Amino acid sequence: MVDPRFSAGLMNLAVAGRYLRIPRQTFHRWARGYERGKPLIHIRPGIGEQLPVTFIALAEAHVLEALREAGVRPQKIRPALDRLKKAFGREYVLAAKELATDGIDVLWDFSRTEAGRELIAGDTGQGVIREIVQDHMSYIAWDDSGYPVELELRHWLPSKVTVDVQRAFGQPIFEGSGVRVVDVAGMMKAGESADTVAEEFGISVGDARTAARILLGRAA
Repeated sequence: MVDPRFSAGLMNLAVAGRYLRIPRQTFHRWARGYERGKPLIHIRPGIGEQLPVTFIALAEAHVLEALREAGVRPQKIRPALDRLKKAFGREYVLAAKELATDGIDVLWDFSRTEAGRELIAGDTGQGVIREIVQDHMSYIAWDDSGYPVELELRHWLPSKVTVDVQRAFGQPIFEGSGVRVVDVAGMMKAGESADTVAEEFGISVGDARTAARILLGRAA
């Protein structure tokens, strides 16, 4: 049976970057690869009108952003990911639960080798990396195999927005109401007020304004 977390295309690169609050150029580099380097996250091949970003790719980008914030340089991380694959015995190491524990040790040890030189910024400590990655991973719910089943988009707080391929066909929703964020943003884009949109969907005015701020790039 094909697992939709790994196979179903949910959105394009630009939209995924907006949901995760990752700069457009950065997300494209992670998805398409740096110069002379393969992609860092697992998107679907760009065929026709198919959407390339899967749920697992969103989770991988969420964790990769944590590593970047912690001082790990994504443009240097490819050989480190290969080392992690060997250590974990699995392909999707950025989305593996053990990355926050054993994985940080692997990354740190690799950064001390010639092959891993410049992987980690010089003023970054191992404990700092672990703390930041563990914090990001607290926004992920896991299955028994150690892979994500749900991702909460932390930049949307205090609005709680989650992604789960079993709900709303994998589109981000406001938790509790189940309303798709894209539907809220669509009404806001059409010129409706935050109060009107909130009443229409049964969400808070704050949620409506958050959708406009993040997806449309403007206050409401």
